[in-house]
Amino acid sequence: MDLCSQDDMASVVWETERGTILKVIVRPKSRERDFVVEISPEVIIINLKSPAREGKANSELVKRMAKVLAISTGSIKLIAGHKSKEKTLLIEGLSPQEIVQCLSNVT
Repeated sequence: MDLCSQDDMASVVWETERGTILKVIVRPKSRERDFVVEISPEVIIINLKSPAREGKANSELVKRMAKVLAISTGSIKLIAGHKSKEKTLLIEGLSPQEIVQCLSNVT
């Protein structure tokens, strides 16, 4: 995956006073193996194995994102998109650059 500059990624990942905001599109119940499908200035696409029912996909997103970013699940909060494929996460303790770098390294 090509690593985009922070300025290019400003529509999907940016820093606030409370932490870093990350916008992703998820594909629940995906059979693809890759967690991160695409990283571009317009979109970050994530595959999830769990179905989009009863919060299972949301829970998997937070757990897997925490593992990829090497932070605790308590440092990641789903702040928008609880019932949508478009999700907004608040991530504490990492800069936008660190998040993009970690996601780019996932195979």
